[in-house]
Amino acid sequence: MEHDYRESIIKREAHFSDYARRSTECVGRKRPLSPDARRTEFERDCHRTLHSLPFRRLKHKTQVFFAPKNDHICTRMEHALHVASISSTICNNLDLNATLAEAISLAHDLGHPPFGHLGERVLNEIHRHYKLPPFIHEAQSLRIIDHFKDRAHNYTLNLTHEVRDGVVCHYGEGEEQSLQPDRKKDITTVEPHSARKQKPGTLEGCVVRMSDRIAYLGRDFEDAVEAEIVKQDTLQREVGKTLGRSNSEIVRTLTHDVIQHSKGLDKIQFSNEIFPSYLMLKDFNIKKIYQSSKLTAQDRRIHLIITDLFDLFCEVTQRTRRGQEKRDEYNGYTHEVFYEFLDDMQYPDEEVDAQIVSDFVTGMTDNFAIRVFQELFLISPPV
Repeated sequence: MEHDYRESIIKREAHFSDYARRSTECVGRKRPLSPDARRTEFERDCHRTLHSLPFRRLKHKTQVFFAPKNDHICTRMEHALHVASISSTICNNLDLNATLAEAISLAHDLGHPPFGHLGERVLNEIHRHYKLPPFIHEAQSLRIIDHFKDRAHNYTLNLTHEVRDGVVCHYGEGEEQSLQPDRKKDITTVEPHSARKQKPGTLEGCVVRMSDRIAYLGRDFEDAVEAEIVKQDTLQREVGKTLGRSNSEIVRTLTHDVIQHSKGLDKIQFSNEIFPSYLMLKDFNIKKIYQSSKLTAQDRRIHLIITDLFDLFCEVTQRTRRGQEKRDEYNGYTHEVFYEFLDDMQYPDEEVDAQIVSDFVTGMTDNFAIRVFQELFLISPPV
């Protein structure tokens, strides 16, 4: 049966481009798994991610706006699904492995902390203070893939090397017009320190890196209109004329442009006609949305929440010897959650306390971080 399925996969992928990574060429995982008779390794990666706790938490982590009351504002989970959709469309039109691209897309933002990119900047400051490696969400995504243990099954995601490589190298803030995979690299050696220093080793990884940018630019603009930060008609005329004035138009224009100008090539690229407008839209979002007073007004609050939580849980970690002693000194729901996290993760002795706390705080959703801060630091009125 397993042989028959492998033959069916070979036939199914026979039309793939010479530049595609075929499922039968998968180089494996850090910890081998018994073969699945009905799924390719990349299909298994999709399913392992979809059913994981870190992926489920993405529905309560937002892209740009912190803990919004408006349910229509984009969440990290939606963004991951948007990237997967765009990546699949591009791969299917270029005869690449859409399943590999989907697996990378679903896992690419697992390491995002609460409160979006501001949370990432605050954690990076904290990492410097505690002499930890720089906090980069791409690196943290790979750390989660390799180390986060599912409470029910006591195993890590342990995704394939192709997916690990695509995740840590996705870097959505880059501005390349053209991106070619680094086929000389040994993807089995990719680790968190590779983040923002390497290009993906597969063309599918390059597709995800480009699709990430396509997915968030138009949606962030649309969310900002919904949040009344900008008006629909404030988008520059040239951008609107070239790319469109709605998220769907922008996504369609950019996706079609990439497909049209990447056919038959071992690279993914925007055309010379479209790329300037893409850069203009990105610049518009940075100045009018990400740096808007409505968002930056929350900077001090977010900084306070994350730093106070981090310092407190460092204290708890040290005083209780990672939850092994004196647990009764820190009571309440939040501390019980933290002790469960320590029990589940089973950190080795050589792991430093601050890194353990960073993993815990990073895993929080926006609302959970606010709830924990209120529970631990705000005075409750007497009954």
